[in-house]
Amino acid sequence: MASDPFMYSNPLPALPYPYPNRHIIGNHLLSLSNSFPSFHAFPYPFVHNDGRSVTLIRIEGSILINNCTIALSIWLLETYPYAAPVVYLSPPKDMVLVPEYEYVNSSTGMVLIPYLTNWGTSASSLADLVKEMEMFFSVYHPFCSEYDPRDDLILEIAKAISKDIYGNEMELKRLMQVQSVLEEKNNALMLHLGELEMERDTLEEQSEMEMMNINLMTSWLCENERRLKAVWTKDDGEIEELFQISDEKGVFDNVIADRAIDDTIYALDKAVQEGCVPFDAYLKSIRSLSREQFFHRAVQRKRSRGRARRSP
Repeated sequence: MASDPFMYSNPLPALPYPYPNRHIIGNHLLSLSNSFPSFHAFPYPFVHNDGRSVTLIRIEGSILINNCTIALSIWLLETYPYAAPVVYLSPPKDMVLVPEYEYVNSSTGMVLIPYLTNWGTSASSLADLVKEMEMFFSVYHPFCSEYDPRDDLILEIAKAISKDIYGNEMELKRLMQVQSVLEEKNNALMLHLGELEMERDTLEEQSEMEMMNINLMTSWLCENERRLKAVWTKDDGEIEELFQISDEKGVFDNVIADRAIDDTIYALDKAVQEGCVPFDAYLKSIRSLSREQFFHRAVQRKRSRGRARRSP
């Protein structure tokens, strides 16, 4: 198709296709050329039923069906690819159209197969159209060498069998399309399930951390219960005996250390989510950091209470 005048003649006659559609038409012609090199496209005058004459793209080629060469003429109307092309076929020499053949107009030779009547803008193309005609006509051949009225019964039986075969093939094609859609939905569901499982794992880790912090606090309270009771019975200000606070610099250092531990825990959370840190090492580090952070925060709370009690 690379040598077609449609593609390279200069100057080209004015063609009535809108600019946005020309890119699609070009892709369809290229795909057809790759699949069926014998097909050629060129501009040619076309006369509509109302008498209007316009230059359209005409594609000529042939397909071989059961050792019978069928010539095809494909016209791309002004509304292509949003409307199906018009296809005509010519009978081979010494052959005629099968009587009452419903997929070709006996007067004009226009093809009326289901692919054309069910044409879809995004799902249909010229290459697929020719492939469909090859399959359709090989099952339900449009031509015969001669016709004998006594063969009506045989023709009817052949017609019924051909329809059943083609119907089964179309149903199989439809089921394969349904299967493809279901597989896409299954993949999407599996992806979403994976995201939910990751979120569940994250929540479980956070829950485990909360329980670990609670256990650490409970353990500390149990270990210091006697000392707490003793301190609470004394005068105000002596609860600091539970925590070693030397001076104001120590309080400042506690605040800095507490915030540094927050940053470290956040970084560890991100690292374990991305798989950069083994989970057992993560838990070990978090336990140690949480224990250290607990005491830093306890020191801050006790210092704040002490300052509040000393305020006038």
